[in-house]
Amino acid sequence: MNEKDKIVLEDSVNAVISNIPEIGIAWGLCMALFGSAMKLRQKKALEWVEMIRDNPYIFTQELLKNEIFQDGFACALEKYIVERNEEKRKCFRNIFLGFSISGDKQGFPLEKFIHTLSQLSEIDIEVLCDARVTRENKDYQIYGNKDYRISNIHNLINLGILGNDPSSRLGPLNAPFVWVSEFGKEFVKYIEDEK
Repeated sequence: MNEKDKIVLEDSVNAVISNIPEIGIAWGLCMALFGSAMKLRQKKALEWVEMIRDNPYIFTQELLKNEIFQDGFACALEKYIVERNEEKRKCFRNIFLGFSISGDKQGFPLEKFIHTLSQLSEIDIEVLCDARVTRENKDYQIYGNKDYRISNIHNLINLGILGNDPSSRLGPLNAPFVWVSEFGKEFVKYIEDEK
């Protein structure tokens, strides 16, 4: 990106911010903490502030002045700026919107969702979206004979999204029998919205 494009992007971010004066405290906190990174990643900063601009019914003056929200805003923006994958950034914005509308911001697992998303590959997300989160029993295989995705299933188990059925089985198993954890059910809501 040439210098002129960088200036245009920075001006765009500043223009959006100036039209949302209530965001000043949260934005100022972020600039103080990691302003250099935001200057280097203006496109991502613009995506973030456009999300806020485009959802005025969520990002009310009252919400933007809330200290817990401001802390969550700074935490989320820092991780968003360094996320390389555009599809994951879309999921990231869904997670942040979920945090923003939550009635229990202190109890919302924002950091855990962000960390979990950062650990997933695109194939992990595909495998996760194939999981049937509405199924009630905890005794089924997600992928059966698709051996090439077993490592992705194990990654989802290790992250606590899926649970592994430890009961013994007869005969060869091509993939572990798994179930979607309560955490996984909540997490999948933010991923499925983008698929």
